[in-house]
Amino acid sequence: MIDKQCRDVSPVQAKIRACLSLLNDRRLSTAYLAPINGEISSTFQSLRDYDNAIKYKKIEIDRANTAVEQPSRSIEPLPASLGAMSLRYMELGTLQALNRLTNFDSQSDEARRGATEEQNNYNLALSYNPMNYRAYRYRAEIRSLFCDSASAALDIEAAVRFAEQAGDQDAARDYKRVTLSACIPAWRRD
Repeated sequence: MIDKQCRDVSPVQAKIRACLSLLNDRRLSTAYLAPINGEISSTFQSLRDYDNAIKYKKIEIDRANTAVEQPSRSIEPLPASLGAMSLRYMELGTLQALNRLTNFDSQSDEARRGATEEQNNYNLALSYNPMNYRAYRYRAEIRSLFCDSASAALDIEAAVRFAEQAGDQDAARDYKRVTLSACIPAWRRD
């Protein structure tokens, strides 16, 4: 149903309308809410509309968190969902990075706030999957911008180690050669 009424619709403006219309269908199972919002987010990302992509990625995460709560109303997520939640938070951080790089002067307070949110999402990604080597790599970049070179170096080491453990030799090789961004002095943490 999602494929025919949302995912496979084109052009992109029609796809967004179709997906939003599907969300308004009261008969729709709540299990479909997160994937549909994820589809809307990725469609806005393809349009380089990062504000809306971020908005719908946050809704996707919220819906996914609601859907994975156990029947006992425990706040502990189901184990099968941990990797997916880690990926969602990493994707949100990446969207925030794209938004920051596209829309803000790199020295500005808005860019700093965006980078702080981005780092928080990488932290959340790692809380769901402590072996998410891509999240370590992206967090290293942010820590470098915040002039925390020691933590950035530790994150790169973790990224290499976990990429090797996962068998992703290409990523491990790339991470070994990475040159992190220069520190932005105005962003130094107090």
